[in-house]
Amino acid sequence: MADIIEFGKKVESLRSERDNAGRRRKIEALRKIFQCTRCMVRCSKCGAQVDSQAEEYARFAVPYSFCKSCRQEYEEYRARIAGNQADSDCYWHNSTWMTVWETWLQHQQSLDHYRQSKEFLQLIDEVEHLLRK
Repeated sequence: MADIIEFGKKVESLRSERDNAGRRRKIEALRKIFQCTRCMVRCSKCGAQVDSQAEEYARFAVPYSFCKSCRQEYEEYRARIAGNQADSDCYWHNSTWMTVWETWLQHQQSLDHYRQSKEFLQLIDEVEHLLRK
């Protein structure tokens, strides 16, 4: 009889471990999306620490948190896309550089779209429910 009770405890222990692992995966998924991809004190592009006073020198609002250097690059990229700037003073800001910015912005838009997906919103609800327990 003792073996049967131990088996029941073992099954419950394994189930509890799986539940905890599932909770950890859900929380980690949210942490990566919110803490890593939307950190307001780090540059969204290069990861450098953002100077909060650089905001006041910006020519226009940008959708991401950039350091001074990446903000200048983004502004140049936007000006070149709009046709307001022909060539760059920086010879390395070539067509491939433009493609890097284009694909980086597409990646950011994909992340934004993912954050709005019904499955991701469901994950947020589930983790909020877990944290309220």
